Amino acid sequence: MWATTVGSDALRRREPGMPTNQWHRGDTHPDDITHATGSVGDSGAHDGPSSSDATNNESGTWGERDVGGFDEHEAMEELEVLRQNLSQLHGTKTQETQASRPFETAGNLSRRHTKQAEAGELDGDEKPGTEEEEFELGRFMRDGHFEKRTEDGSEKRVGVIYKNLNVKGVESTSSFVRTVPDAIIGTFGPDLYRILSHYIPLLRFGRKQPTRTLINDFTGCVRDGEMMLVLGRPGSGCSTFLKAVSNNTESFAAIEGEISYGGIPSGKQKQMYRGEVNYNPEDDIHFASLNVWQTFTFALMNKTKKGAKEEIPIIANALMKMFGISHTKYTLIGDEYIRGVSGGERKRVSIAETLASKSTVMAWDNSTRGLDASTALDYAKSLRIMTDISNRTTLVTLYQAGEGIYELMDKVLVIDQGRQIFSGPARDAKQYFIDLGFECPERQTTADFLTAVTDPNERRFRPGFEDRAPKTAEELEKAFRNSPNYQKLLADVQDYEEHLRSTDYADAKRFEGAVRDSKSKHVNKESPYTVSFTRQVMACTKREFWLLFGDTATLWTKFFIIVANGFIVGSIYYKQPATTAGAFTRGGALFFSIVFLGWLQLSELTKAVSGRTVVSRHRDYAFYRPSAVVVARVIQDIPVIFVQVCIFGVAMYFMTNLDVDVSKFWIYMLFVYTTTLMITSMYRMFASLSPEINTAVRFSSLALNLLVIYTGYVLPKTQLLNDYIWFGWLYWINPMSYSFEAVLTNELSNRIMDCASSQLVPQGQNVLPEFQGCALSGSKPNSRTVAGSDYLATALNYSRSNLWRNFGVVIAFMVLYIIVTVFATEVFDFSSEGGGALIFKKSKRAEEQARKAAAPSDIEKDAGADSSGSSATRVGNSKATADEQKETLEQLTKSESIFTWRDVEYTVPYLGGQRKLLNKVSGYAKPGIMVALMGASGAGKSTLLNTLAQRQRVGVISGEMFVDGRPLGPEFQRNTGFCLQGDLHDKTQTIREAIKFSALLRQEASIPRAEKLAYVDKIIDLLELNDLQDAIIGSLGVELRKRLTIGVELAAKPSLLLFLDEPTSGLDSQSAYSIISFLKKLCAAGQAIVCTIHQPSSVLIQQFDMVLALNPGGNTFYFGPIGENGKDVIKYFSDRGATCPPGKNIAEFILETAARPHKRTDGTKVDWNEEWRNSEQAEKVLEEIDGLKRIRSTVSQGANPTKEQQMEYAASTWLQTVELTKRMFRQYWRDPSYLYGKFFTAIIIGIFNGFTFWKLGYSVQDMQNRMFTIFMIVIIPPTIVNAVVPKFDSNMALWETREYPSRIYGWVAFCTANIVAELPAAVISAVLYWALWCWPTGIANDSFVAGYSFLMTVLVFLFMTSWGQWICAFAPSFTVISNVLPFFFVMFGLFNGVVQPYAMLNVFWRSWMYWANPATYWIGGMVAAGLDGIPVQCDPSETARFDVPQNQTCQTYAGEFARTAGGYLVNPDANSDCQYCQYSVGNQYLTTLNINADDKWRNFGIFLAFCFSNWMLVYFFIYTVRVRGWNFGLNYVFGTLGKFVGVLRKPFKWVSKKE
Repeated sequence: MWATTVGSDALRRREPGMPTNQWHRGDTHPDDITHATGSVGDSGAHDGPSSSDATNNESGTWGERDVGGFDEHEAMEELEVLRQNLSQLHGTKTQETQASRPFETAGNLSRRHTKQAEAGELDGDEKPGTEEEEFELGRFMRDGHFEKRTEDGSEKRVGVIYKNLNVKGVESTSSFVRTVPDAIIGTFGPDLYRILSHYIPLLRFGRKQPTRTLINDFTGCVRDGEMMLVLGRPGSGCSTFLKAVSNNTESFAAIEGEISYGGIPSGKQKQMYRGEVNYNPEDDIHFASLNVWQTFTFALMNKTKKGAKEEIPIIANALMKMFGISHTKYTLIGDEYIRGVSGGERKRVSIAETLASKSTVMAWDNSTRGLDASTALDYAKSLRIMTDISNRTTLVTLYQAGEGIYELMDKVLVIDQGRQIFSGPARDAKQYFIDLGFECPERQTTADFLTAVTDPNERRFRPGFEDRAPKTAEELEKAFRNSPNYQKLLADVQDYEEHLRSTDYADAKRFEGAVRDSKSKHVNKESPYTVSFTRQVMACTKREFWLLFGDTATLWTKFFIIVANGFIVGSIYYKQPATTAGAFTRGGALFFSIVFLGWLQLSELTKAVSGRTVVSRHRDYAFYRPSAVVVARVIQDIPVIFVQVCIFGVAMYFMTNLDVDVSKFWIYMLFVYTTTLMITSMYRMFASLSPEINTAVRFSSLALNLLVIYTGYVLPKTQLLNDYIWFGWLYWINPMSYSFEAVLTNELSNRIMDCASSQLVPQGQNVLPEFQGCALSGSKPNSRTVAGSDYLATALNYSRSNLWRNFGVVIAFMVLYIIVTVFATEVFDFSSEGGGALIFKKSKRAEEQARKAAAPSDIEKDAGADSSGSSATRVGNSKATADEQKETLEQLTKSESIFTWRDVEYTVPYLGGQRKLLNKVSGYAKPGIMVALMGASGAGKSTLLNTLAQRQRVGVISGEMFVDGRPLGPEFQRNTGFCLQGDLHDKTQTIREAIKFSALLRQEASIPRAEKLAYVDKIIDLLELNDLQDAIIGSLGVELRKRLTIGVELAAKPSLLLFLDEPTSGLDSQSAYSIISFLKKLCAAGQAIVCTIHQPSSVLIQQFDMVLALNPGGNTFYFGPIGENGKDVIKYFSDRGATCPPGKNIAEFILETAARPHKRTDGTKVDWNEEWRNSEQAEKVLEEIDGLKRIRSTVSQGANPTKEQQMEYAASTWLQTVELTKRMFRQYWRDPSYLYGKFFTAIIIGIFNGFTFWKLGYSVQDMQNRMFTIFMIVIIPPTIVNAVVPKFDSNMALWETREYPSRIYGWVAFCTANIVAELPAAVISAVLYWALWCWPTGIANDSFVAGYSFLMTVLVFLFMTSWGQWICAFAPSFTVISNVLPFFFVMFGLFNGVVQPYAMLNVFWRSWMYWANPATYWIGGMVAAGLDGIPVQCDPSETARFDVPQNQTCQTYAGEFARTAGGYLVNPDANSDCQYCQYSVGNQYLTTLNINADDKWRNFGIFLAFCFSNWMLVYFFIYTVRVRGWNFGLNYVFGTLGKFVGVLRKPFKWVSKKE
């Protein structure tokens, strides 16, 4: 298997000739070891298989015990020997020489997951035969796969020395929540100044940033081959120390003191050996759509020189075997959205990836989070072996380190509030603190004891030391400085430095030589990278294609959108005429050809921003330069965009009747291709310059909109450059304008267009053909045809001769964008996170609280102002006295009701069949009793909890669940509290607001409001949150959020019981104990509690009264009391042959016993599930349930619940709506980026639209410009809707997950509050846009038009927000929404009679889509108001020119025609070169658009109806889809589409096969 499954004494032996580790002092003589080992082995053999400790490593697959069978007797013997050896390991580890026996795996123990195991079924007789069991870690390491080795061992070995180390962080200048006014004011200087001064210190003008000390004067060393455990509460400075000592210092304000690596200064290490000293962060962040094999292979490709690349698959396979994850080889890594490996497996992937970096010094930050105790021990043992064999230097920080892990360590460092309160040998630490006056309780592990010393609420003093022992961090630091242990520490550092000097830094020189030899020959010797930039780019390119094909859903969705939109957009311009009537529409078809694919590429922003954290970590590991990813993405774009362009371009080109000419076709395709590449590069540039996704989207959308406006299609080049002085210059720096000129001149320059009959002038009986002209710019007098080149030159000032110049300009812009992106990714790093201070709302009380709240002292991400540490919950004098607590607890709703469940089963649809997740589970919850639900991962703990709490939305539930012998009523959910594992809250609210919201809406309506608010105060006191009640929830740490979650449920006065799902997950041991102790107090006050718990410590499990233990498949194998020190549990299992060793953690004993194949004396296997079902205890439980139902049903018969008590919701719909609306307004106010983004869009688009179409005139072109300035509204919805959807989606997720199941408020309140909260922002945005657009353009030339346009502008902004909301309410997932939105935007923007007039739309779209489109009525009404009655004055270039027969004037020849046609003659008295203008009044231009000026109010009414229908759809879809669960046949549609995609994918299967 991997590191832990070594032979009996393998951990303490070395190969012949391998030097001993000179740093380990006082080790036992080898002969003694041999003797000891022999005796231990004997005793292990005598003990036989009964020792339950054997189960610690039983599976060999990282603590997952549900795996294949093995020879049990032999395994027990080997494991007992291994356990005994490990317990003595820290003193006798590596002094002696290595015997000839190599490191080997306990082959019998190592098993891979089998089909039976995954089904939860164990076969004890199954023969081992998998490849995983053959892996020998020791031998593999010694073969030199991870580093250069000689007979003397590893060549790469350097220790770490740190002297007088001080780390300073930036003091958080603002501890108050940022609101909308702050964001608006910040725009005008403060924000920009802060960003610039961060990168350009000169701008600070000598003013220093305020800093705080994170690490105070640390000194020590960790030699090669040693392991140091760093302990401290969350927020104390552990992560800061690990980051500092691993030279990962970018996020700190200053580092003072000296850090060196075997004599190599930190500066040189950073520059030349960055990848040799690594920090492994706590969070597991990977590319979710890569599989495990690809993740490892990619890491190794960047750390293996070309000559050794055949080693890559060997090491990748070894890493998977080593961590027991070979079965996940082709499984995606996954994340919260993409299904992949389990959380524990993902943690192993992170660890293995860090090992693949082949670094010499490693710092591991809480890398056992999410792993159970057994798995964590396995991991620590692997680090021990790798540290010993390859002389690595290892530093580890762990929150809940068991005794087994502690015993593996050489040294321990204890930190309290950034101060070093102990550093030295691990074996000395416990005694040191006992001597100081602290007491270590029985059953408390050493690591927990050392951490508890720093916690005022958890530490205990020996009798007589209560006043003498040091208490504060400063006192503890001073005590250590004055102790002999500190002198030992200084002597240790001096001894190591002396050793380095005396050997002339031989280790460092060998290390430098080994690193040099490991590099590719093309890599600069001073570069920290292993392979050349070219190979980095090749590796990253390969990864980009893996990512593309790993996320097939997105890939095929995008493919479908491109195909569909290609046909839709193509159909708008289907078979456009070759005459002059098609001149302008050809421009439209070509314009959308170059814009559309670029617009769809906006999705690249998410990829570019979300992958940053991974890229940043890989840069720290010296895998590759960030710029290699930029280049790789460009290389990937080349084929991918080519395929997109082929699909879209071919459909567009031939459907729109463009010139069928080979050279024209390929030139068209070339420009569509290069323009799409260019726009994609521009998006990535904005992503590289933006700190987060919202900024990137905002600026990318704005840039695209400006490109569209200044391309030359909406406003022709001639007008942009001559008349519109405000922003006309943007034409020249707009790469799209060059593309548009190129494709349009390519299409039209050599075409001769016949004049369309409607454009021939004059017409009539007496008109001679030779004296007719064409009403199109560029036409010649008396000509019935127009040359394309003349039209282009006159109307647009375009020339075909600029074609290749334009191509060069587009390429140049693309290269420029790529260069800026490369530069930005190398210089800026937005992924680093600083320490999060507590943030308060703005009020006088909050100012006082903020002053009291201690500044955070570590950069740990979840620490949030030291808040994960339990002491942080008690700032100042906030701790409630015992009497106050007792009084508050007594006021909790007391209930005598008893909840029982019997034979509960839960079945879900699975792979076309059914899967049972719960199997005949029975039990009960009584007031004053705390029940723990336990089981291995996947056993069904959370499933059972959700089922009991009536929170399942799919599947079939059977069995009976009664309260007092009666079936559950509609009020059940609001009478129970349910604390979710994820601590879901509205993050913008304060602690007080969240608790108050719950109390007002969930307590009985008959209780006065004042009484509810008084109760809120009591709950805050009870939770000891007085001084933090105005803190914003989003800034709280893990433990504070847990307390708040419990408080929110208590505020509801749950009269039945309280459910909690994993309330201790993610907490350190002190915080976990604090939470469980609080629950115990609630229980003592009469609350019934049912709680799932994962791997509790011995101390925690004793707080529970009863335990319900589940095996995979939802099978009960024990339900009953725990008993003092677990005596009841121990008796149940010992009666069946499974004895619990003294001092064993009862919780671990329960789980290990159930998972271990156990045999009776007669050799038959024990099935613990069956054993429970047939047991006397199970019968008693059923009898108890029947008795409780009988007694409670008779007691409660007389007390019929009132009508109020039976209501589904406690509060009225009106109260729900009012309180939720208030909360929504607070949320919008405190989340300024959302409203700011809306205002920003309205202002910027308004300014550009208004001042680009500045003071519109009266020419025909100006009539078109009036139409287009109104039409520009269609570029706003994509930005607004894309902001509304995630906002609404996150609020809906919170409601669906927590607030609706708890019956806090219903669907009517939810819809109303979300709609009302959007209204003010929409109106303000509309006012801003209207004021900045209407007046500059001159559209509002009288009060009526101004008023009408104002009303319509307000309506369209209301329409946009409500449009986004109903789409979100209806769509099954966020991914579907983001893929469906482009369809809506295309329909809204293109089918309204502007880009293609109504008369030229094909009959299919004209007959229904045109009329169903809200934009038709909005644009129709606005254009009607803006053009009604306006005189038209043609520009000379817009007139039709013709001569007249001899002896006639223009008036006599064409006057009658002009009068009937509605136009006018510019020069009626001339007798040659007559000029005819086809319109005399704006209403005639309206006719060509199918708009009637009298329909203004009709259009207003219809558009208003669309707004109301949007709001009605929000209510309709929330009720039908979210409450009733309808899917409108979408499941069938998506199923059919999935099958269709499956058919399409078949030809491409070879790609994945090749991989």
